[in-house]
Amino acid sequence: MNSTVANTASSAPAIPARTIRSIALPSVLLALIWAEVINQLRQEWWVNPQYNYGLLVPALVLYLLWRRWPERPLAIPLASNAVPVALVICSAVMFFPIRFVAAANPDWRLLDWALALLAVTVSLLIVLIAGGWPWLRYFSFPFLFFLVAVPWPVRFEQMVVQNLMRDVSAINVALLNLADIPALQHGNVIEVGSGLIGVEEACSGVRSLQATLMISLFLGELYFFKIWPRVFLVLSGAVLAFICNVIRTAFLVWIGARRGANALEAWHDPAGLTILLVCLFGLWVVSLIMRRRSSSSSEAPINIDNGSTPPISLSPRLVGSLLIWFLVAEATVQIWYASHQSVSANSRWRVQWPTSEDSYQSLNIPPEAAGLLHYNEGGGATWQSADGRYWTMYFFSWLPGGTAARFVKVHRPDICLPASGMTMQRDNGLRLLTVNGVTMPIRSYRFDNHGTPLHVFYCYWDARSSYENAAAAQEEDWSVRGRVRTALQGRREIGAQMLEVVVDGYSDDGEATAALERKLAELIRAS
Repeated sequence: MNSTVANTASSAPAIPARTIRSIALPSVLLALIWAEVINQLRQEWWVNPQYNYGLLVPALVLYLLWRRWPERPLAIPLASNAVPVALVICSAVMFFPIRFVAAANPDWRLLDWALALLAVTVSLLIVLIAGGWPWLRYFSFPFLFFLVAVPWPVRFEQMVVQNLMRDVSAINVALLNLADIPALQHGNVIEVGSGLIGVEEACSGVRSLQATLMISLFLGELYFFKIWPRVFLVLSGAVLAFICNVIRTAFLVWIGARRGANALEAWHDPAGLTILLVCLFGLWVVSLIMRRRSSSSSEAPINIDNGSTPPISLSPRLVGSLLIWFLVAEATVQIWYASHQSVSANSRWRVQWPTSEDSYQSLNIPPEAAGLLHYNEGGGATWQSADGRYWTMYFFSWLPGGTAARFVKVHRPDICLPASGMTMQRDNGLRLLTVNGVTMPIRSYRFDNHGTPLHVFYCYWDARSSYENAAAAQEEDWSVRGRVRTALQGRREIGAQMLEVVVDGYSDDGEATAALERKLAELIRAS
């Protein structure tokens, strides 16, 4: 394929009316499936800056399919469609349980992948039925390209992000020491003379890495590179993203070391945008150089379809039945959750900030964190109690909605604090505390903060839960069993609140817990 694609598209023979009629119902079926997948992912794309690029991917998929269509290979239908038709039916049947559980767990990324893979599978099977193996090989990439917009599984993402952030921190510490600026690394935090500087915050990721992966795959398809040039382009993009991120963080850390941590706010966004543009421009230049040196990179088919594309050999009755199945499945999901939805009697509670405490000071939520969490109400504060202990508290509240608190679930103390250089010594598990008539599920952790014991108490409170007993609270550990049980009980997410309290200096866990109970009695009020 070459630069004459546009001309070929304009002169492509018209599709026969019989073919148009045969693809109408399958097209509606695919549109329904893909609309469901996009609806499942759109909130993550919209509120998570790390995946904002996903908003463009559906349009790019359609563009890539449009570019490939004019020079499609000759269709060679299969001798028997029994196997692909059976697989289409099996995929359609699997839609209901996946959608059913996903409605109660909009933050479960494994279900995002399950729905996306189901849509890709059905699409490729219909392509196989329509044009045989030549069409399947030719049209596979645009459909598979959509998967680049599906959020990575949490554990995998945390592993990649945290490891890369530690590497970036280590490189920056080495550069600072070479520049005669004393610096020490604590996880993803760098200690310099002016204070502690976080490398893109302890819980943040390398946003440019995922965006660059998408762009490199798109450019490889745009210029119709063969397999190995595409692999090289992807690797080049990863290297560019890492180098650019090192340069960006080195610049910000240098600013912080010279002018103080407060000076970072003015440079944070401009530096990030500049480096991202440089990274993408560099990747585009690499692809242009590769295109000039790869004159034989075309993937154009030997035999181009002359317009005699056969109709899709799918029974209209079968496709109509599948359409009805998808509509009935979606209606069943909505009716099930609507009939079970109720806010528990243990209704919302509020925090009474201890403004009268010694050294009370409100904490500003960084714009990056506020943009990530999208909370409706919240804030932070620090103070010193009468016994000389230092306390820090964060409280956030989300109104009912499909994305309520989804990011809090993957940014818990046991994940984020180790990244900031602390060592978790114990996870004391979850217990229920009744405070002023409010039942709260509290998870407690003990950390070592450079020799000082640090107790962290974390409460994720779900408006749909009654928290009548410990078993009900344990369902919020987000295990597979707990998530499925939540769906079977019809408990769709309808809002949430999060409270995190940190106190230092207590050597005994029981003493710290008793102090927390006394403090919560002063702070928590039922709404």
